Amino acid sequence: MFLSILHRYVLLELLRVFLLALTAITAILVLVLLVAEAAQQGLPPGSIFRLVPLLVPSMLPFTIPTTTLFAVAVVYGRLAHDNEITAVKSAGVPITLILLPGFPVGVAASFPVFLLYEEVIPRATHAFKRAVLEDIQELLYAKLRRDLRFQQPGVNYSIFVKEVQGRRLLGVTFTKRDDKTGDEIVVSAREAELDVSLERGEVEVTLRYGELVSSDGRRVIIDDEMSFPVPLPANWATRQPRARELTNAQLVAKLQEQLGEQKRRQRAIVDKYGHFVHSAELMKKNDDNFKLHLAIKKEWELRTEYAMRPALSASCFFFVLIGCPVAVWFHRRDYLSAFVACFLPITVIYYPLVMFGINLAKEGNIEPHLILWAGDAVLGLIGLGLLWQLVRH
Repeated sequence: MFLSILHRYVLLELLRVFLLALTAITAILVLVLLVAEAAQQGLPPGSIFRLVPLLVPSMLPFTIPTTTLFAVAVVYGRLAHDNEITAVKSAGVPITLILLPGFPVGVAASFPVFLLYEEVIPRATHAFKRAVLEDIQELLYAKLRRDLRFQQPGVNYSIFVKEVQGRRLLGVTFTKRDDKTGDEIVVSAREAELDVSLERGEVEVTLRYGELVSSDGRRVIIDDEMSFPVPLPANWATRQPRARELTNAQLVAKLQEQLGEQKRRQRAIVDKYGHFVHSAELMKKNDDNFKLHLAIKKEWELRTEYAMRPALSASCFFFVLIGCPVAVWFHRRDYLSAFVACFLPITVIYYPLVMFGINLAKEGNIEPHLILWAGDAVLGLIGLGLLWQLVRH
């Protein structure tokens, strides 16, 4: 009965601190990321608020482990600081039974993150990316309003303006280069408007009252207005979802598709050359090998994403494994120091190890499941060592 009451008490404290901290930390991160996205894209306030529900799920795999560690550090740190753990131990209760409620919290926190990765997070990430580019016309005007110019890699035209008033561009200089001939056309106009058509994948540019100058020196005066279409940037008009935007089922299907693509490319190379050569030099010269290289790279990217999701989900449990003993050891100090003492090594060791593993796995240098669980394995070994020392002393 005593243990049941004790466990309920600790568990309720953990849940209370966890929920409060999760709300606060998630809200802060979402606010920071939205401000950064708004500054980068020049989004209006209305678009920013629409993005909030789409950004929250993507934050949970990072905020839930951190919040779990924070809850464990605060609750067990306070229990140790108030000598409640000492009192319970004096009643003959082992320290392991006092720490016991923290481990189910770690497992319970890992499980929803794993479930969110199945469907919710990939779909929310994909919807977020699409929402940013959904109103491309507003995005285009926002970039011009912020930077007073529009230039994109791979686009053969640029737009410079002096001022933007609503939909009117004032003091416009439009430059377009012909990729085949190298000829350049420069148009200076008093004002202009842009009309985006996603169906056609182009922008209708309407210039009023200006002058057109071609590379051969010819000049054309624009008395009234002149309109002509230019293509949208390729990554705006048609955007392929990345691996992190695919559900687990879609990842598996895409992976099978890439494996089939590799086999087809390999057979084509054997049929063409009589043997399979996979060298960096031939990769540069031969289109078949280059496409095979892209298929292999895509396969490793998909495998890395598939392996990363359960590994990141399980981190909640390993954070608890470290947080519990450290919080008890910090009983004579501010119990928030226990959180800092745990989180700083995790920031320095765990997350860099995860990022290093992701980069290695995407390049195909190591098996993704092996390297991406290395961070959890390191935390597990450290946590078990700390628990052993705590029980021993």
